[in-house]
Amino acid sequence: MLSTSPARRLVAVLVAAFVTAAATGMSPAHAAERCKVSSKTVDNPAYSGPWPDNWSFTVKACVSESGANVRHWATISWDLPAASTQPGLIFHPTGTNAEVTAMVTGGGLAVTRRTDLAERLNKAKDGSITPASYSSHWPGRYRVYTDVILFLDWNGDGKGPQKLHFAPSPALPGSAR
Repeated sequence: MLSTSPARRLVAVLVAAFVTAAATGMSPAHAAERCKVSSKTVDNPAYSGPWPDNWSFTVKACVSESGANVRHWATISWDLPAASTQPGLIFHPTGTNAEVTAMVTGGGLAVTRRTDLAERLNKAKDGSITPASYSSHWPGRYRVYTDVILFLDWNGDGKGPQKLHFAPSPALPGSAR
């Protein structure tokens, strides 16, 4: 009979445990996450100078579930145009924000969280923000997803906020709830 050292047996047990955990999808606490990324380019209606003035926004809308908990969040990124290299009042503070909303497929919403964007955008630097995420509880029969809308209130264009609707996250089937 072959004899194995305790160290070799420990390595064999650890490898077996790792392979088993990977094959079973880790633990019940592992969350199913679904995200969708979309982008939009927006012209600054208040600028008519010689430099490019289109802002590029990218939104990653996500939803995940772990048991009965559904978590909603988004990451919002932006790239400035050449015309916006100096900090200043590019956007009105009261009308420039992001809304992240928990939605039910077929209609209805749970919670909307609004995050101010004007201060960050007015710094005239490329950047990103992940607004505070939040959780909701839904019975398993509902399919839920995360919806994201940006409101941009340009200073000097004489109009109210411009509404930009980005692609929502894929819906969670609710199988774990």
